[in-house]
Amino acid sequence: MRRRTLILAILVVVVAIVAVVLVLANRSGGLLNSTADNGGDGVDTTTVDETGEAQEPGIPTPEPTPAVRFDTVVVARVDLPAGQRLIPELLEIQTRPNTNIALQGGYTFSTIEELVGAIVRVDVSEGQEILSPMIALNATDLSAMGSDLSTYIEQGSVAIAFPLRYQGESVESAAVRGAAFAMRPGDFVDVMMTLNIVEIDPEFRTALPNNTQRVIQSALLEGQAFLFDTATQGRLQLIPEINQVAEIIPGSSQVLSDVDPGRPIPKRTTQLTIQQAEVLWVGTWRTQEALQEELAPTPVPIVTDDTGAGLLPEEETAVVESETEETGPLCLSPTTNQLIPCPVVRESSTPDMVILSMSSQDALILKWAMDRNVEINLALRAQGDRTVFFTTSVSLPQIVNEGGLAVPAEASFDLVPRADETDIPTLPDQAPIE
Repeated sequence: MRRRTLILAILVVVVAIVAVVLVLANRSGGLLNSTADNGGDGVDTTTVDETGEAQEPGIPTPEPTPAVRFDTVVVARVDLPAGQRLIPELLEIQTRPNTNIALQGGYTFSTIEELVGAIVRVDVSEGQEILSPMIALNATDLSAMGSDLSTYIEQGSVAIAFPLRYQGESVESAAVRGAAFAMRPGDFVDVMMTLNIVEIDPEFRTALPNNTQRVIQSALLEGQAFLFDTATQGRLQLIPEINQVAEIIPGSSQVLSDVDPGRPIPKRTTQLTIQQAEVLWVGTWRTQEALQEELAPTPVPIVTDDTGAGLLPEEETAVVESETEETGPLCLSPTTNQLIPCPVVRESSTPDMVILSMSSQDALILKWAMDRNVEINLALRAQGDRTVFFTTSVSLPQIVNEGGLAVPAEASFDLVPRADETDIPTLPDQAPIE
């Protein structure tokens, strides 16, 4: 029994030794194969990058990532609606990486000064970059609905139309009132008004003097007609030459052409009432649709076989030129790049009205003056002049007293012809051609 147990123990030990030998043999064989694959020199070919980290063989070394540069762009400080005119308070400067597509395309703006006065054609959100396609080129280049002209009215102002020529008024008179029709959109004008002031009866609200009918006392007591004929109210005055009291009434002679005979001469006063009114448009406003109708392409003149038959080449050219002249002047359209009839935006020689931008209070003043037929004249300002004038109203006594004028003394002579017998110089109906 003991002998059998000893033999089994010896066999177990032998099997364990054989197993250990086989394991060691396998490990040594793998090391030999690895050495042979590396050329037998035993050198490790694993690459190490600059940071000291191991890298698999056969993979190229990565290039370093370039540094990102930031550029300045103009963005909206608040939400901007379409048609908003840009002012410095609505814009601010921020930075964007130069990898931004808008920066790479050159659509951004780097300074606020480049955008002051421009109009956005679309809604812009707060913090959004202002891009060049968002800027309206003119009043009709807007994506939103609404009046084109309203986009050029400053916030807090209103637009009001002022007639330059009244019905039946001559062109010369209208030109004098309207600065010779010289104003154009973008100009600034001042409005001067002349008021004709008359005294009125506070109860009847009619101009003095009143019309009166004197009462015949005796006829009134007898029950007969007791009223004299209607007469203009005058004044009682002692006449020294006859030592009698007489009634002095207004004369019937016409002193001024615009004052009815026998009526009092109004007290005229002139004042600068409205300043820095911007001219938005001269003439009646024309919509974009109306302008497009006038911009219909002009047919290209074609010389038919009958027209050019029997003509020399230079004669055919003359025929083409004559037909081209009959179609009117041609202009290059900025949108279609084709020759089109030159648009007539407004009647520049004798416009019918002018559209002015001013405060609502000034608009009320102008409205009241037009309703009361007040004499109104426009004065054109210099470009860029924003001076606020402080003036005093002008009247005849003020001109005489402050202007140093001397009222002529009574004289026993005069000039011939009289002032009312001379012709007043007027402008010709058509301007002379140079």
